[in-house]
Amino acid sequence: MVEIKKNIQWSSFALKNIKEIHNFYLKTASKKVANKIVDEIVDEIFHHVKTLQTTSYIGQEEILLNKLNQKHRYLVIHHCKIIYRIENDTVFITHVFDTRQHPKKLR
Repeated sequence: MVEIKKNIQWSSFALKNIKEIHNFYLKTASKKVANKIVDEIVDEIFHHVKTLQTTSYIGQEEILLNKLNQKHRYLVIHHCKIIYRIENDTVFITHVFDTRQHPKKLR
């Protein structure tokens, strides 16, 4: 079975999540550390996003977002949960959630 290559779209909320992670490390470490950590996270996300283009369903279902009925799935990269959903030929990255936060913040 051959899967169709899918488009990738990032929500503004997911991009905001990355900025918040950067800001956290700016406050708790340094600009150099913040840049390094976010660069590593983004590089890993882009690596995995390429995989999602051909094998979209590799992630587990995100049960905390079941109430939205959009079949969200996730991948864990470093300490971040990358949450996505698939609609037609597009993979939507909806959240980049730092797993060190309380899960209630995800809802």
